[in-house]
Parts: sequence; C-alpha cells; structure tokens
Amino acid sequence: MQWHEVKPVPKVCVGCTEKDCYNCDYAGQRWRLSREDELKSRRKMMVKAIERLQRQVQAIDEEIAKLC
Repeated sequence: MQWHEVKPVPKVCVGCTEKDCYNCDYAGQRWRLSREDELKSRRKMMVKAIERLQRQVQAIDEEIAKLC
C-alpha cells in the first residue's frame, strides 16, 4: 500500500514538531491511500465479512439440521 501526503497540509499539521505521524490523531487527515489501494482494502474487508457471514449461516444450518 502506498500512502500519499495531502496537499496542502492540514492546518493542524502546519505547526507540528513531531518527526513521525505514527501516533498522531490527525495522521488520517494528512496521509491518504491511493484510490486503487483504498478500493483493494475495502474489497478485502468485504470479502472477509462475507466469509464470516457464510460461517454464521453454516452454523445456523447445522443447528437447524440437528433439530429436524
């Protein structure tokens, strides 16, 4: 993934003396993913959510099968 710095730098970052944005609450305003990486990340999260829901549906189906 590639992070790109927003231009112009947000006002909260202008007077900052920290060398690293790692722990900063405002880092998300200053650094953004490329559009491609953002879409890939969202897709991956959705696929994981689908897999999780499929496991839950399977568990429900197994429980229903035990009751019948």
